Amino acid sequence: MRVWAVSDIHTDYADNLEWLRRLTQQGTAGSATGSGGSSGGSGGGASGPFSQDVLLVAGDVSDSPDTLQKTLELCVSAFGHVFFVPGNHDLWVRRDERGKYDSLGKLAAVQALCARLGVHTAPARVQGVWVFPILSWYSAQWDREPDVPGSMPISKVMIDFHACSWPAPLSSHDDSLADHFDALNEPAFTKALKEVEEETAAAGGQRPPIISFSHFLPRQELLPEKRMLFYPNLAKASGSDALEARVCTLRPLAHVFGHTHFSWDAQVEGVRYVQWPLGYPHEHRLRRNGGAGWEPLPLYDTEKGLAPPRDCYWSSYYAMNRRNPNNVSPAPWVSG
Repeated sequence: MRVWAVSDIHTDYADNLEWLRRLTQQGTAGSATGSGGSSGGSGGGASGPFSQDVLLVAGDVSDSPDTLQKTLELCVSAFGHVFFVPGNHDLWVRRDERGKYDSLGKLAAVQALCARLGVHTAPARVQGVWVFPILSWYSAQWDREPDVPGSMPISKVMIDFHACSWPAPLSSHDDSLADHFDALNEPAFTKALKEVEEETAAAGGQRPPIISFSHFLPRQELLPEKRMLFYPNLAKASGSDALEARVCTLRPLAHVFGHTHFSWDAQVEGVRYVQWPLGYPHEHRLRRNGGAGWEPLPLYDTEKGLAPPRDCYWSSYYAMNRRNPNNVSPAPWVSG
């Protein structure tokens, strides 16, 4: 069994949806509805090269419920198990949805859709491998690095600040949303972690493989220095301390994330952190061969273990160059 990882597939773009169709058509669609609940069960009638495999989708599929359903159905038709955590785009509330629900109601609707399709949204053990999806949201307080003078406020850049709708007292301007989303991981997270500990004890201290994933970033060093970014304040809408605490508690072999659209593969304090985004069509076309043949990352194999690290632009850059967030002079491509 292989575990594949991808994020930010944005299938509301026709090119991206077609990419997913081509990928999933490598297998023969069996049932597009799956079976089992959000924390257990098996995939649907998938067959073909991915039929025994796990796919992790680390958020940002579409704000359209119809497109999200179509996307997850395609994934379930080809992969033995599909795991999903929503990203910020998935919780935007469209104008025609206003009055029906807010962004928390949209989250509940997304989770109900996943349950109907057999898509995992809570921790589950698949062929000896534990997969932990971690719900999260960002907090500006997570950003503790000096700002680039004159940077545009993140609320002027991120569509979330007017496309999401939150009930009081939840707010995008403090820790309340990050804390609320983190609490939604319970009790499934603690229950699964207890099962991991029991399994470890029964195996004489041999811990089962754990892979976790989220949409947002657990650590700020997984983001380029602010001076390197066209939007230097991106860190204020990218991660949370609560998410980092979850990952530290788990100590997974690898943690997959998304959101920033920067491919990343780096080892930090014993955990491998990976981002493997499809991104927007114009970003995808910048890849080698115009993106032809690009697939989700085969991160783990039950026979071979973790795949070798991939060469990714920014993580490779920081493997060779010390990160210096105190330097707030914009890079030439930003200031120019």
